[in-house]
Amino acid sequence: MRRTKEEAEVTRQTLLDAGLKVFSQKGYADTTLDDIAEEAGVTRGAIYHHFGGKAELYNSVIAEGWERIMPAIERGIAEGSNALEQLQRSFVYFVRFAVEDEAFRAINELMLFKTEMSDDLEAGMEMKRLGMRGGIHRVAEFVRKGIEDGSIRPDVNPLDVGIMIITLQNGLVATWLMDPTLFSLTKRAEAMAEIFFSGLAAH
Repeated sequence: MRRTKEEAEVTRQTLLDAGLKVFSQKGYADTTLDDIAEEAGVTRGAIYHHFGGKAELYNSVIAEGWERIMPAIERGIAEGSNALEQLQRSFVYFVRFAVEDEAFRAINELMLFKTEMSDDLEAGMEMKRLGMRGGIHRVAEFVRKGIEDGSIRPDVNPLDVGIMIITLQNGLVATWLMDPTLFSLTKRAEAMAEIFFSGLAAH
């Protein structure tokens, strides 16, 4: 039984990898289950067994792909000596990871430039909305901690800051993906973060 479960997990991961590759090449609308099955070396039935269909596979590719960023965020939190430093380091590691990790970069390109919204993707869109809200509120909680530990100025609204940080990091990544020749996000991440986060510092 254990071997069967392990084989099923291998097949599932193979489908996720194949889905990301084919969706990235053809876009969501033009990708068929036959395309993904051929890339993965399985039957269409395997896709239905593990995911139920194209939309669920796509949503799983996006949702599980975003989990790849968590170690980078946790690294930034671990390195900061106070809440402001934790937020700043996490921000830097987030945008650098978005550039340097090939799969995560492909997932962002797929979401931003290769997916047309349709009714069958609404469940995935709602998951993204919930994830965004969750990220904003987690950042806001760090801002509250920063106000308490004296690293963040007390006159800022934590929710406003949460919205700004999530918007800034996602916007930076989107801008770089649209034109990587404009600037080096890897090299400029520290300086760009300093511009924003110095405005939050308590004096």
